[in-house]
Amino acid sequence: MRDVVVIGGGLSGLAACYELEKRGTAYTVIEVKRRFGGGIRSTAEGGFIMDACAFAFRRPAGVLPPEFELDQQILPISDDVCVFRHGAESLIGAFADCLQGGRLMRMAVSSIGRLRNRFTICLENGIMLDAGALILAVPARYAARMLWNLAPEAAERLTAFRYDSIRRVSLGFRKRDLPASMDGVLDESFPFIIATDQPERVPDRDHCLIQVGLRFSSNTSAQEAIIVVTRHLGCCASPLVARADHWLEADLLSEHDQDHRENLRAIRDSLPAGISLIGSDYCRESPSSNGVSGLDERILAGTRAARDAIEFLQAAKRP
Repeated sequence: MRDVVVIGGGLSGLAACYELEKRGTAYTVIEVKRRFGGGIRSTAEGGFIMDACAFAFRRPAGVLPPEFELDQQILPISDDVCVFRHGAESLIGAFADCLQGGRLMRMAVSSIGRLRNRFTICLENGIMLDAGALILAVPARYAARMLWNLAPEAAERLTAFRYDSIRRVSLGFRKRDLPASMDGVLDESFPFIIATDQPERVPDRDHCLIQVGLRFSSNTSAQEAIIVVTRHLGCCASPLVARADHWLEADLLSEHDQDHRENLRAIRDSLPAGISLIGSDYCRESPSSNGVSGLDERILAGTRAARDAIEFLQAAKRP
């Protein structure tokens, strides 16, 4: 019998699984894709290591498990901004490699419900699971669909979440092909640009890896986005490597102001006891700013959700 089901194998979901694992609580994680990590994915090409997600992060403040020894994987590119030596996906691998609990990959959840004192999870292939507690680590639109019958007020609020249309365009150049200055390249259509020449991420110090944010129309192809960004930067040559990625739920349009925090509080207050909702959509502070992503709140939310699930299960067993 499963104590906890974690729906979603992104960073927050894996952090929850890791905490449950440490505390000896039986769990199953359900992931709709064939791999963990959500939008966090890294690829190596031509001596460059590129990230489909944000590749620059605010330096984590004590949230990375010391046993992962990830500190040596963090490379500074400014006072408070860093990159991962082998790409951001190494963080996902560190969590996933430790997990021994059940996992259902390439499985989609259609709805969740309640039967007596157990939660029910209906998969889209017709299989039904049950659990004592649930952790939903999925974007708002998926959470809304799952919760529609069990928690309609929360589902209604979740359907109102809207996202920015930012592509993250990664380009690898020889430094000599870059303009002398990139001052003035940022505007409403190009909200951020981040660069590194850390040797672990580029072939050598004569090369540079750049990631540019591009707001785009829905009919802009990845190749068109690469061309637009290269021209906008004023580069002397085509990039040696390039990719353009868009993760629909990467950039919530809410500015994470007081209204957003109050909305999150109302959503959580309307959820049945025993269900937690975690992930970048539900951070109280913006998980990304000027292209630089934060990890702390997402990891801590997973840890707290696991502890809350355990406390809920323990309380349910008391006479």
